[in-house]
Amino acid sequence: MKKAYLEKAADVDGVTVPVECIEMSKSVQQPDHFAHFHEYLEMLYLTEGSMSIWLNDKLYAFEQGELIIINSNETHRLVSNTAHSKYLVIKFTPKLLCTFQQTPKETRYILPFLAQQSDQPRVYCKEFVESAGIPALLFDAISEWKEKGIGYELALKADVLKTIRCVVRFLSEQGLNVKVSAAGGSIQHIISSILEYINENFITVSETDVSDRFGISYSYFSRSFKQIMNMSFKEYINYLKINEAQKMLLTTAKSITEISTELGFSSSSHFINVFKKYKNCSPKQYKKNISKD
Repeated sequence: MKKAYLEKAADVDGVTVPVECIEMSKSVQQPDHFAHFHEYLEMLYLTEGSMSIWLNDKLYAFEQGELIIINSNETHRLVSNTAHSKYLVIKFTPKLLCTFQQTPKETRYILPFLAQQSDQPRVYCKEFVESAGIPALLFDAISEWKEKGIGYELALKADVLKTIRCVVRFLSEQGLNVKVSAAGGSIQHIISSILEYINENFITVSETDVSDRFGISYSYFSRSFKQIMNMSFKEYINYLKINEAQKMLLTTAKSITEISTELGFSSSSHFINVFKKYKNCSPKQYKKNISKD
């Protein structure tokens, strides 16, 4: 297999969308010659035909009615085993699972989907998928994406989270204690407590603060956090800060300078640059776009 390439997430009106939905078809004459990977997670639901998927160089059979969840940055490619195969693709950012007010228990649920490697099942059988009502959720997401009615973004997120809930519940009922790769080392069992502490102190907390509080070396914590969360400590902090900035822009009359200072940015220009990186527009433009909509 040739070197994998990075696939970018979709943009709508210049903004990277948290959820994207696609109806795909593939014929036996059109295999994926190149493997690819992406930062977002991907759910594949096969509606017609039979396929094979290489996931991290391991081959899986993918049959009609089954569901596959591909974690962030996992290399994969697909081949149709029948004349024609059709499937739904639901792509979503890992940050959709990292809510600002997440509890430790919720964190344990979603860690296997954030890790680049975990021992969770790769293919979910047709019987479970249908009994859990997952097809209805995925088809609803496709419909919402196509129509883009008022509040469709909320509907997309709800459909994704409900599907993940179904999978988490199924794993629990099967007695599967899913764990992330050993690369996370000893902080894996306390990551929930670490995230709770970070979420409560994200404006002022540093990597040194966290590593000292939990008795972990700085370098080991920094490396392990990125391996488990699939984002660096700095990226996670900025994600939390920009989420909070969005709320402040829409619910207060505070200026850009006041918000940047309150959220612990070194300057207004630094805040604006970070905001642009996450939202593809300036804070001022973001507020203007929301007001216009």
